[in-house]
Amino acid sequence: MSVHLLNQIPAQLPSERGLLKEARVRLIEEGERARFDQLLEAEHYLKNANAVGAVLRYVAEYRGQWLALLVFSSPAFHLKPRDRWLHWRPTEVPHRRHLLAQNARFLVLAAAGRWPNLASRVLKLACARLSQDWQQRFSHPVLAVETFVDPQRFRGTCYRAAGWQRLGATQGSRRDWQDFYTDTEHPKELWVKALSGRALQALRAPQLPDDLRRRDAGPPPPPCPVETEKLDSLWECFREQMTDPRKPRGKRHALATILVLVALAMAAGCKGPHAIGELAQSLNHGQRRRLRCRARAEARRQFDVPGERTFRRLLARVDAEQLKAVLVQWMARQNPARPAVVHLDGKVVKNAAPAAARTSEPVAFESEIALEDQKPNADQALTLVNFITGEQQLIDQVAVPQNTNEEAAVAAHWRHMNLAGVCVTSDAAHTVKANARQLTQSNGADYRMILKGNQPHASTKAQQLLPGAFPPSGPDGGQGPRTH
Repeated sequence: MSVHLLNQIPAQLPSERGLLKEARVRLIEEGERARFDQLLEAEHYLKNANAVGAVLRYVAEYRGQWLALLVFSSPAFHLKPRDRWLHWRPTEVPHRRHLLAQNARFLVLAAAGRWPNLASRVLKLACARLSQDWQQRFSHPVLAVETFVDPQRFRGTCYRAAGWQRLGATQGSRRDWQDFYTDTEHPKELWVKALSGRALQALRAPQLPDDLRRRDAGPPPPPCPVETEKLDSLWECFREQMTDPRKPRGKRHALATILVLVALAMAAGCKGPHAIGELAQSLNHGQRRRLRCRARAEARRQFDVPGERTFRRLLARVDAEQLKAVLVQWMARQNPARPAVVHLDGKVVKNAAPAAARTSEPVAFESEIALEDQKPNADQALTLVNFITGEQQLIDQVAVPQNTNEEAAVAAHWRHMNLAGVCVTSDAAHTVKANARQLTQSNGADYRMILKGNQPHASTKAQQLLPGAFPPSGPDGGQGPRTH
């Protein structure tokens, strides 16, 4: 929230004309922070001086006397009216949001009746210098500002007088934890302002200029990897076969809806609940409707998706093996043709507990890799090995026990898979004699495995048995005769 007027009259102030002419806005100094926060906590109706993200704190003064306090911080994550005003698509918001700032607090230390234009004058002075100050502090400018006005307390007169534009009411939610929002049933009014004549044009441009792009920005959320028409069957599959571990009371989203979103995000390459939440937010309302997302009471044909916290809590409780089985079964229905190639793809899941320890003895590889060299590397986090096709279809998955490693877990799992006629590819870690023998003699599969220089014994033997270049590594791209 923004403006609050303190009903007091500082001593020895001139008439309004003289006050407005000599008033100055500056950043607070390090030694003034305690006084600044104390005034906000005592006099602002929110009783809170905290701000999130990038923050700049200003004081307006007349000859050393403080007239007003302002806090500008990082903007809200998701504001539909603001994003529509800027013509931003959902996938563009994370990569352009840094060009906005929010007027999070505004406390005027004077009675409004005597200096009615003071608040708007202070706002204009602060906005005039905000972009340059932001550039110096955070290495990039801001081009527009936003704020929330409580209509039960204020009318936004000072913002209108300072050139701000009212976009309408919010949904009445506050952000509790990153992408998790709580319904306060108390909508605010959203006001915005472009900081220069060309700022709005730059913000709405199809491509941002190089000097406005975030240098630390990651790639945009991946597109939904499943056609919209297929989402119905995926939702039904989870609804019919999955068990909901949550208590009946307080559930806002259907279990099948949350799980389908997780499955889509994982298939698209997302890693972790935050990335899942970003992909969910990027879905259009047609896709959300297919997933039976929660309908918005105040807007027709619009739907809300779960937040990051919801994904975190559910993933900590859901039966992972049951989830894997249902997803594999559904993907097999969509593409029943037997795969020609299956690839091993190991992933470490951050902030997840490692899998339970194996109760039996480690797998004894019939190769130059001794048992003592098969050291556990899955004892710090959850390690998963996905068996996937070239079309990213999940065939199977193995959780690596915490007392062993990826290679041993895969070698022990081969006998449970039907791989006849399939070519298996993997990285160099799985290039051992036991794997090759298991695949060809027991599974009836072919393989393409890689050798690296850090495997000296296997590399030396390969060079002895396969002298010269051979396909596909030969200079002719595998078109010439074999030399072994």
